[in-house]
Amino acid sequence: MKRKEFDKLFAPFNENRKQIWVITRVKELPKPIVYMALNLAALDFIKFINISDEALAASSENYPNRPKVPITNMNHETAIGVQILYSPVHNYINFYDINSPINGNGNKMVDAILRDLPKDWNPSVVMDWSNGFWDKMKEKYKDVEWIM
Repeated sequence: MKRKEFDKLFAPFNENRKQIWVITRVKELPKPIVYMALNLAALDFIKFINISDEALAASSENYPNRPKVPITNMNHETAIGVQILYSPVHNYINFYDINSPINGNGNKMVDAILRDLPKDWNPSVVMDWSNGFWDKMKEKYKDVEWIM
């Protein structure tokens, strides 16, 4: 999707106290990434989304001295966020970071990302330190072909 197209889709969120920021060098985004950003922006607790040519990060908080960098660190005390790495060439996404001090919001973020994922795209979790969270997600989304 061309920049003018996704900028129009992101505009209503940017006007309503959300920030969806795409780095300048990105002139085109895969449609699945645009839909993930829109789904995440629709979550009431997500306020900031940053998209590059290889990653999407969304969070309830930004770093104080870096206003365009959402906090997605695991075990952060207050930030609710997720970061995925993606490859439009290989059609995969990797859940790189996810954090939610509030029970249930991790599930909502995963749903926002996987809800409109095309069948030819595959999610993965390379490093799983979740104590069972990703096992539950794989069971819930068994119609998706996970890369492990």
